[in-house]
Amino acid sequence: MTTLFPVLAPARLLDFSPPVRRAIRIDVSVMLLFTLFAGLTTPFTGLILRRELGASAWQLSVLASASAACLLLSLALARVVDSRRPLPYVVWPTFLARGLFVLVPFIHTPWPLVGVLVAGTLMSTIAGPAQAAVIEQVYPRAERGRAVGAVRVIGALAAIGLALAAGHLLGYLGWRWVFAAAGLLGMAAALRARRLPVPDAREPAGARRPRLADAWRVVREDRAFRRVLAGSFAFGSGIWVMIPATPILLADVLRATPVQVGLLSAAGAGAALVGNLVWGRLVDRRSSVPALRAVYLLGVLTPLIYFTAGLCAQTPWVLLGASVAESLMHTGLDLVWMLAMIELGGKDRTAQYAAIATTLAGVRGLIGPFVGAAVIETLGVQAVYLVAAGLMAGGACIARGHAQNTPRYIEQPAHTSGGVAPVNFARNAS
Repeated sequence: MTTLFPVLAPARLLDFSPPVRRAIRIDVSVMLLFTLFAGLTTPFTGLILRRELGASAWQLSVLASASAACLLLSLALARVVDSRRPLPYVVWPTFLARGLFVLVPFIHTPWPLVGVLVAGTLMSTIAGPAQAAVIEQVYPRAERGRAVGAVRVIGALAAIGLALAAGHLLGYLGWRWVFAAAGLLGMAAALRARRLPVPDAREPAGARRPRLADAWRVVREDRAFRRVLAGSFAFGSGIWVMIPATPILLADVLRATPVQVGLLSAAGAGAALVGNLVWGRLVDRRSSVPALRAVYLLGVLTPLIYFTAGLCAQTPWVLLGASVAESLMHTGLDLVWMLAMIELGGKDRTAQYAAIATTLAGVRGLIGPFVGAAVIETLGVQAVYLVAAGLMAGGACIARGHAQNTPRYIEQPAHTSGGVAPVNFARNAS
C-alpha cells in the first residue's frame, strides 16, 4: 500500500509552481464547462440515434467511419496549424463544432444528426494536433502529468453528479433541447480557453513547417515511435469494431433507458476520477510509454464484459463493470497517449507526431465500424466483442514488447525519441 499511495494521492495546487497554478485555474474552468457539454451529449448519441430516430447498424457504422475519415486529414491539418501559436487552432474549431448542437431541435431523422456529429468531428480534428502543442507549451515536463491529471480529476468529479441527473434531464426537457443547451456550454468552454497562458513564440516567423512527406521519414527512422503506432493500431482497431454494436446491445438486447445510461455514465465518471489520479502520477514517475501497456491490458476487459452481458444478462446494470473498465481505458488513452506524443515528438515535433498517430486512427476507424456491422449481420452482436477482445489483446502484447525494448523511456522519462521531423485524444488514440 505504501508504494501505491504516492500514485493515488491527489495533487494539491500548492505542489505546483506559480505559473502552472495559474494555468490550472483557467484549465479547470474550461474543463468544467466542457464536462457539462460532453456529459449531456456523448453518452446518449448512440442510444438516441437507435431508439429515438431508428438508425440502422449501417447508419451507426457510417457515423463512426465518417468521423474516422475526418482523422485522415490530420497530417494536412498539422501543416496548416501553426504549432508556435497553437491556441487559436484549439479555440475556434471547437467553438464551431459545439455550436452545431444548437441545430439539434430541428432534427427528426437519423441522417441530419449523423451530419452534425461528423461535421463536429471534422472541426475537432483540426484542434487535435494543436491541443498537444498547447499542453506541451503550458505545462513543463516535470509537472505535466500531475497537472493534466489534476484538471481531469475536477472534470470527473463534476461528471459524476452530472451523469446522475443527465438521464432525467433528457426525459424531462427532451433530448433535443438538452443537446442545444449543451452546445452553448461547449461554446463557452472554447472561449474560456483563450485565457490559457501559452508562452509567446520564440521561433522566427518564417520557421519551416513540416512537409507531408516528412511523415514517412518519421515512421521509418524512429523505431520507438513505430512500435507505439503498431500497438495502437491493433488495440484501437478493437475499439472501432465495437462502435456499432454497443448502441444495439443497449437499445435492443438490454432495453436500456436514458436514465439507466446516465447512471452507467456516473459509474464511469467515478472510475475516471481514480484513473486521472493514477495515470497522471504514473506518467510523471515512469513516463508515458510503459504506462500505455497498463492502459491496454485494462482495456481488454471491456469487450469481454460486453460479450458476457449480451450473452446471458437481462438487465443493463450488468454493464457497470464495463462502464468502469471503459472509463479507465479512455481516461488512460486521453491522458497517457497525449503525453506519449509529447515525449516522443520532443519540443518541436509534438503536433506532427500527434497528427501521424491521429491519421492512423482514421485509417482503422474508417474500416473497423463496417467490419463490426458485417459481423453483426452475419454472426450477431456478441461475436463483435470477441473480435474486439482479440485485437485489443494483440495491441497489449505489442505494447509489452515496445515498453520492454525502449528502456530509455523508463530510465529517463524526459528524454524524447529524437526522431526526424491530442479535445478528445482518447478518440484519436483509439
